Amino acid sequence: LDSKMDKGTKRQKKQAAAEGSKDVKKLKLAVKEEPTGSSELPTQQPVPVVPENDPNISRLRKDIHDWMEKQAEYESADLDTLLEESNHLAEQEEIIDLDRVEAPLKKLLNGYSDEEIRKSIKYECEWRKCTFMSGNDRKYFLHVESHAELAMVNQSDSYTCEWDLCGFTTEDDYEYMGHIHYHAYHTKLKVHGAGVHMLAKLPSCNNDSRLRNTITNSPVTFRCEWNNCNERFNKAMHFFHHVRNHICDEFPTNSKTSESGVDCLWSLCKERFKMRYFALLHVKKHTTERDIACYTCGTTFWARLKLVYHLIRQIEMSQRKYNCSICGRFYATNALLKSHAESHEMSHQCTLCPLKTGAASMLAAHMLRVHLKQRNFKCNRCEYAAFSNLELKSHMRTHDKTKIFRCEEFGCNVAYRSLLAMKKHFAWHYNLPTTMYGCHICTDKTYKNAYHLTKHLRFVHKLERAPGYFRFAYKPDTDGINRLSTYVEQKLKQTRANNATSVSAEETATKSDQKNNKAAAAAGRKAKSNEKAQEQINAALNQQESSHDASAYAPIKGKPKINFVKAIGVHEFLVELGIEKEPAEAEQSSVPVESVDSSTVSRSETTKAQPKRTTETVRMKREKEHVARLDTSHDEESSNEGGDGVATQTPQQPKDVKDFTVMRRYLKSSKKSV
Repeated sequence: LDSKMDKGTKRQKKQAAAEGSKDVKKLKLAVKEEPTGSSELPTQQPVPVVPENDPNISRLRKDIHDWMEKQAEYESADLDTLLEESNHLAEQEEIIDLDRVEAPLKKLLNGYSDEEIRKSIKYECEWRKCTFMSGNDRKYFLHVESHAELAMVNQSDSYTCEWDLCGFTTEDDYEYMGHIHYHAYHTKLKVHGAGVHMLAKLPSCNNDSRLRNTITNSPVTFRCEWNNCNERFNKAMHFFHHVRNHICDEFPTNSKTSESGVDCLWSLCKERFKMRYFALLHVKKHTTERDIACYTCGTTFWARLKLVYHLIRQIEMSQRKYNCSICGRFYATNALLKSHAESHEMSHQCTLCPLKTGAASMLAAHMLRVHLKQRNFKCNRCEYAAFSNLELKSHMRTHDKTKIFRCEEFGCNVAYRSLLAMKKHFAWHYNLPTTMYGCHICTDKTYKNAYHLTKHLRFVHKLERAPGYFRFAYKPDTDGINRLSTYVEQKLKQTRANNATSVSAEETATKSDQKNNKAAAAAGRKAKSNEKAQEQINAALNQQESSHDASAYAPIKGKPKINFVKAIGVHEFLVELGIEKEPAEAEQSSVPVESVDSSTVSRSETTKAQPKRTTETVRMKREKEHVARLDTSHDEESSNEGGDGVATQTPQQPKDVKDFTVMRRYLKSSKKSV
């Protein structure tokens, strides 16, 4: 009993303690929730009530309501329709004022000073998420260099460039500072290009904008070679100013000219100048200094006009109206066409070999490279020596095993050591057709690269390269396959000569018809006076090339057919049409009918008796038929006596392939694929 009583009392104590603890918690919470009424506690501010008649609130509500309705329309619309509309918007070409494009650049920039053109847009820092902008050169360069100094303090082993779209990494702090400084210099050139593009209203650049900050192929450290100066720089702007001072020191003080002339003291240079302006332009070739760059793709240029040509060359083919009569290329301006036509003149003849070039600079380079064997650019790792700095840079890539080109497409991590291999890889990504090279002698031989075709031409067909050339040159043929350039050019010239011959033959035949008609009219006037004039009329009628038989104008019954279709150009086809007779009518005829140009015969003359056809008339008639134009819409085709009704003509100019219903779908699909 005692034990039971003890257990009961213990249970009651536990329950009482538990109830007491609950009450305590409730009291604590109640104390926290109840206000103390002291003046130190902040009081809750009343929420302001917005009046219903506020115009700003009503306008905002209306905008939100319209936006909600528009979103509802998009949700109910078909997805395929939206995709089709987006495709149409992407295919729209930029509207370009061709008259403004052909205007001189000075006229387009008339009224703007040089400082306004160069600084119409502020410099923007692209380091990480930095938002610094400035219109002052010195402030901008100091700001960008401060990023490099801070990065060199925080990073120890290697230094990584954090400029937008740049992943340059190096262990040399001297080179790292030069690389960051060159980004600022490159931005200065791009801002200049953006100002010219905006003020002159030039066409847009269509190149890849992801390469606009790629400067890995540009030198970032420099060494002065002026008269054994040999001073080194890791900042491009300091190096350019240093070399300009060398030029200015050679000229008299406060003078822009020198009567005796000043020599360029750069290593291996023998140029001489009397004006300081031309000397400063010349020395830019040694220092690689540029004046302007494209803001979209980052390509640098010597002068503003080069940037203009860079943009004009990217105008769509449909908007180019100047055509080269030799190679068939199209250009947007007459200036570009004239510049291109100089390459066809080949007016500069080498005195030591049969080579001809289109420019004096190309001939000079040929003399130095081939005949004088000049190799001034030597590799510091092997015995190789190059003719130009570009060739030396290409050679140095063979020593740099770490230099790779990596694919940036999503999900692809392929890397190559050469840019050519990377371009072929990109073509595989976008399903582009592979470039093929074909032999013009044995048409069944095709190769995937020019090297194997060159071996085939040299060892199989025993062909030798043209004098003065190191390799064979290839051009795309009418079927898209690259063949020997001399063969393609000769083929194109022959095609154009044939077209010109056919046109001249047609003009000659037209003039002959006019003369015959005039002779017949004159003979008719004389026939009214005597019988001799009547004989002249009959003689003139004998020379008519068309038949006066009424049966010649009877429409030919049968089904039209295409005899053959042949490609005679990139976008030109030769089509021969004919009439396929019905079986019952074909059995009655055995001799083909010669087609006659009915345009030279009038309806009123069909009832006259046809004189006997002479040999001369038949010969002229056949020549006329050889150059006759094919007219499928003409429903009156003449026939010779005893013919079977089949008439075929060779067209002087091919029918446009777009006019054929069968080809419309193909052209539409091919345009989309391109």
